[in-house]
Amino acid sequence: MNDKLDKLNVLQDLAIPFPITASFRHQARAYAAQYFTPNLQHRIYFHTLAVFIADAYFRMLGFETNLNLPERWNAIHRLWSEANELELLGLGNLECCVIKKEQEKIILPSDIVRNNIGYLFIEIADSEKEAVLMGFLPAFDTETANEELQITDLQSMDDLIDYLSQKETSSLAETAKIDELSLEFTEKKITYLRNWLNNIYEGDWEPSMRDLRNATCKKNIPLAGQIFKMQLSVSQNSEELISVIVIIQGENTFLPIGMQVSVPDESDIYTETVNESGNLIKIALELSPDEEFWVELRIGETFVREYFIA
Repeated sequence: MNDKLDKLNVLQDLAIPFPITASFRHQARAYAAQYFTPNLQHRIYFHTLAVFIADAYFRMLGFETNLNLPERWNAIHRLWSEANELELLGLGNLECCVIKKEQEKIILPSDIVRNNIGYLFIEIADSEKEAVLMGFLPAFDTETANEELQITDLQSMDDLIDYLSQKETSSLAETAKIDELSLEFTEKKITYLRNWLNNIYEGDWEPSMRDLRNATCKKNIPLAGQIFKMQLSVSQNSEELISVIVIIQGENTFLPIGMQVSVPDESDIYTETVNESGNLIKIALELSPDEEFWVELRIGETFVREYFIA
């Protein structure tokens, strides 16, 4: 009991009081009026107040948000949503959850917003003129949805800022890696794989098979005095995913022992090495549309790379 009381005292000491302006209330009512039933309008009104409060607070701290985008305020495009997420640009969506004064228990929502990074809990006074940013919870797995938690399970607002700072640092590091890869691509000849599905081929790539959703092309690759055949098979069965199968073969012989074939694998590099007699290496990839990648063939210190965009 004392432990829970201590946690509650810490939460309250670190909570952030915040005014609710007349403009917030007016805009929230106007937005909620786009919904159809009184109960839904009531809920959307308070969710939207919470979003305005969170937006003002995070912009004050220097974060960029998405509230100025027109589609954010079109209820027709948001019927799937409770309209309570705030996007912190470059980090993800923070869901704003309304709680009552002295509320002891909370239930996490069952619908998980895309690119969700956590939940911010905001207490709104009965007067609708004052609010308190009480605390947060980081994003959870789907098994935690609808679970009843104690208010003392929340992490403090100080913890939230630390959490977002860590995410910002990770995001900047990832952006630096992407920029490095993009710089490398600007200096190289790039093959656009989706062009193959439209019967468009660049350079020395020779088509060997094509239908409406699949295409296969081959190219000879000289390396260390030998000729290797690189074959890529491309298929797109959905708008969100492109499958690529890479096959490397010797021209007339087995691949040399010690030869390596590498591709980028998220933040790392995946490598297949020829350790015994074999006539091919095969690597399967699943990529997002417009994702950049390369295929590297290496023998000792000599290597060659082919660059692609899915």
